[in-house]
Amino acid sequence: MGGSQSRTRKLTVENDDPTSVIKVSDDVVQRIKNSQEARPAPESSFQQQAPPQQPPLVQQPTFMYEPNVTSVQLRQVNIAELKKNDRYWENRLKCQQANHQKINEIMEAEYKKAVEEMEVPAASRTSSKALPPCQDSKKAVMKCYIENPHEPMKCAKVVQAFQQCVDTKRASLIANRG
Repeated sequence: MGGSQSRTRKLTVENDDPTSVIKVSDDVVQRIKNSQEARPAPESSFQQQAPPQQPPLVQQPTFMYEPNVTSVQLRQVNIAELKKNDRYWENRLKCQQANHQKINEIMEAEYKKAVEEMEVPAASRTSSKALPPCQDSKKAVMKCYIENPHEPMKCAKVVQAFQQCVDTKRASLIANRG
């Protein structure tokens, strides 16, 4: 047709097979199928026309009952969800405020305690710390060691009295701190 030349190939095969079957590889079959799909069928009486394709059957849609939801119902659902969310965050905020209030109370008490400790007159703090405790017992121990330089065991009772005085003072200071 027209000025274009067709690319027709002719292949002659001698068939020695008594069943008259020609064996063709899968690749050749595939190429033949692809070449026939790519070009339109020529209008000749030698080739059989493929039957016209039937349109695919359209399935009728099936409808299931679904309740109708109106915009008013959707709005009511949204409002209910928003209210639920608001209650959740209000409760969470109240818990956070309660925790914050507890922490503030503890910090306020600690602050007041620190201020009270600072307001204690300096004279009372330095007077108890100015002189070491048990000065009389200390003087007695020193006097005993001077009088008995080569016999320190004679001062054992005086040293024991000094240790007892120091222990008593230490215990009273610890008790006053708590």
